[in-house]
Amino acid sequence: MKISKTLVASLAVALTVLTVRPGLAEESGKPDRAKMMERIDTNRDGKISGEERAIAQAEFAKRYPNFSKAPKHRLENITFPQAVKDADASMDLEALLYHPNAKVEGKMPLIVLLHGAGGTKQKEVTAFIGNRDVRWLLTPQNSKYVAKVLVPHAWSHWNPKALNLAVDHLLKTNDDIDPDRVYCIGYSLGGLGTWNWARHSPDRLAAVVPVAYIAHQSDLEKIVELPIWAMVGTADRRRAGTIPAMEKALKGLGSKVVRTTVFEGANHGQSASLAWGQEGLLDWLFAQSLKNRKE
Repeated sequence: MKISKTLVASLAVALTVLTVRPGLAEESGKPDRAKMMERIDTNRDGKISGEERAIAQAEFAKRYPNFSKAPKHRLENITFPQAVKDADASMDLEALLYHPNAKVEGKMPLIVLLHGAGGTKQKEVTAFIGNRDVRWLLTPQNSKYVAKVLVPHAWSHWNPKALNLAVDHLLKTNDDIDPDRVYCIGYSLGGLGTWNWARHSPDRLAAVVPVAYIAHQSDLEKIVELPIWAMVGTADRRRAGTIPAMEKALKGLGSKVVRTTVFEGANHGQSASLAWGQEGLLDWLFAQSLKNRKE
């Protein structure tokens, strides 16, 4: 039987909650999908039948009766136009877009989440449903921050031109997105992608949060006015020294909107969780707008 993308996405969310041992997702950043399949595929034929799907959904509803009563976001699997892949063959045309269910007056921000190198090994973008970064942004504690969240997927380094075309597509198809409040957040390879995108297209992004990356200093004069909050751990070897050096160089060029946070003793793998737990991060992010630079 043919299963729709929406159904696959819904099942993935349900299976993640049902099968991941508490704390496991936080440790690994992703659920064990082989164990999910083993749990749901009771007849071991490698497929999820209608009956098996119904049993899984019933178990999920029993264990989490309030989960679907008031969802904070609606997940949509979207497809970018071919021009995105023409700009970068390693960019997946499929992406995840989370829409808040909260009613908003006027337009809302768009947050683009760029995955790290581990994400390049995933075959499909559905692997990122409910991952660590998405859970952080969509946690109930952050419900006051209303925004659409884009989770793209690439099989190699992030390409700024492809990302611009992807955002162009969203702005054309979602008239409730504020083009003056497009934010980018990324960790590791995603942090480098955020940094490269910022230097390539500083007038596209209202603010960026690159974490645990190597801060190359070319084209810094382009981003003097761009709000940046970069973070890294002192035990993150090659990356640790480049981010404070970048801050110093930008301030030397006159920037008043760059800031860095250095986590004492933290290694590369620990930086993301510490960054997402940084007090005031989303308050700072949501206060940024291209209009602030135009005024």
